Amino acid sequence: MNSAWTKEDRRVGMWSALSVAIIGVVYFLTGLVWLVTGGSSTPQPLEPAEPYLSILELLILLSAPILIALMAAVHSYAAPDRKTCALAALALMTAFAVLTGGVHFVQLVVARRLPETALEQSVMRLYPWPSIALALDLLAWDVFLGLALVFAGLVFTGGAGLQKAVWAATTLSGALCVAGSLGPLLGQMRLQFLAISGYAVVLPVACALMGILFSRTRE
Repeated sequence: MNSAWTKEDRRVGMWSALSVAIIGVVYFLTGLVWLVTGGSSTPQPLEPAEPYLSILELLILLSAPILIALMAAVHSYAAPDRKTCALAALALMTAFAVLTGGVHFVQLVVARRLPETALEQSVMRLYPWPSIALALDLLAWDVFLGLALVFAGLVFTGGAGLQKAVWAATTLSGALCVAGSLGPLLGQMRLQFLAISGYAVVLPVACALMGILFSRTRE
């Protein structure tokens, strides 16, 4: 841990990590309800119906800036020899938040108001795949978020107990997100479920563990 870690750093890190974990649970449950109520039988398995899509997009917009705050806390927490990894994680997470935030803000405030015929011909069309908007969103969630988590995991290497668990969960989450990029790259979109398991299932666990670790780490 960095000797410059302060009480404020600890507070930001703890609450941002726990907030992402809570939002992640709500995100997972929303997606699960959609699947149980018929989403699993649709021809487009990655295309949630309304109102589930709007709820998921609002949760994304809420979590994106909190993830930046979390990576800022990770950077402060990092030992001097891990600062470069933490800075890379912060930069990649910022790129993720800006890109996915832009895509979903446009979806909520512009695309929803376009006539269906106009939306079908617009670059703002998110579904069905392939689409420019969805490709940009997958770049954010698979590549930028995945790499950010892998670099963040490196901050916690070499520890034991809870810190080792944070390293394992964060690294696994990032690796699954990066692996999910094979879906759009190979045109096999069911591989995208690797990324979904990374950010919807493993990431909330990693953030919960990180929040507990930060709460126990005194300045």
